[in-house]
Amino acid sequence: MPDDLHAKIGQTIMIGFPGRRESDPGVKAIRAQLQEGTVGGVVLFPDNISSKAQLKALIAALRETRSDLPPFIAVDQEGGAVQRLRTRKGFGWFPSAALVGKNPSLDSQEIAEAIYAEMATELAELGFNMNLGPVVDINTNPNNPVIGARGRSFGSDPDTVAPIAAAFINAHHAANVATVAKHFPGHGSSAVDSHRKLADISHSWQNLELEPYRRLALQGLLDAVMIGHLYHPRFSDLERLPASLSAKAVDALRASDGIGFDGVVMSDDLEMGAIRDAFTPEEAAVRAIKSGTDIVVFSNIERGDLNFGTRIHHALAVAVCDGRIGTARIEEAYRRIVRLKEQLKTKTLPRAW
Repeated sequence: MPDDLHAKIGQTIMIGFPGRRESDPGVKAIRAQLQEGTVGGVVLFPDNISSKAQLKALIAALRETRSDLPPFIAVDQEGGAVQRLRTRKGFGWFPSAALVGKNPSLDSQEIAEAIYAEMATELAELGFNMNLGPVVDINTNPNNPVIGARGRSFGSDPDTVAPIAAAFINAHHAANVATVAKHFPGHGSSAVDSHRKLADISHSWQNLELEPYRRLALQGLLDAVMIGHLYHPRFSDLERLPASLSAKAVDALRASDGIGFDGVVMSDDLEMGAIRDAFTPEEAAVRAIKSGTDIVVFSNIERGDLNFGTRIHHALAVAVCDGRIGTARIEEAYRRIVRLKEQLKTKTLPRAW
């Protein structure tokens, strides 16, 4: 396989890894994979973090692997229940999306942006260049175990969710941190947690759940969109096939009469129960990239496999060689990824106001 194609495939892979220090085996392994172009980004979890000083040194060691095309260094830092940077380890505390969205004042968007400016500044100072947020799910089911019940939605209507999501993104862009709107096409109505099993939203999903994506796309604020492990015939290619592995979902994002989004499409973690129960990691990666997803994400938490990135890269390379994934599909994904990385490199992420 040509070196450039090897590198382009690598850009489509984002994984987690074990370890906290440059001398740890897991960190040595992921640094090598980043340098070789086997993977293009990493996502950090609490087990990678012990203190501000340690985290800053770790991220610096990861970022220095590629100066030409810096890796995405990502984290889930939403506020509330989902904060990978814990206060007991010396990091700032941020309110949940539900708390931010409850502010009824006329200047609620400005207040939200001030909150998220603090969040984004902390991330940038540590060396992160991507936050896996905001959640733009509409809270149509307050008892939803993974969104509503955990306070992860800004509110129950697009008029609340979209402006605060825009404030979240603007604040991050001002700090030169890319964002990822999630979980397309909408996780707010589900009755189950996709971390555990496939969430069937066939009878609960509503069209209004697309509205935040439309509004953010019109403002030019969407850097990336994460597709959830959700089943709905409108967004799934086959019966019980998750949207995250379906071309229909990507097409709905890309279509000019849909969202009209031409940025980076990412999968949710392909090691969640919704995927793990039916597919191997390699199968899931191939299906996702073939369907039009640009970056496949694997937490690699439970297995802690030092060679996991190499395994996924090999599976994708074989799929390209045997024709299951066209080289044009890889080129297309690479173009979008590089465009976003160049915006980070040149500090030109867009702002709406």
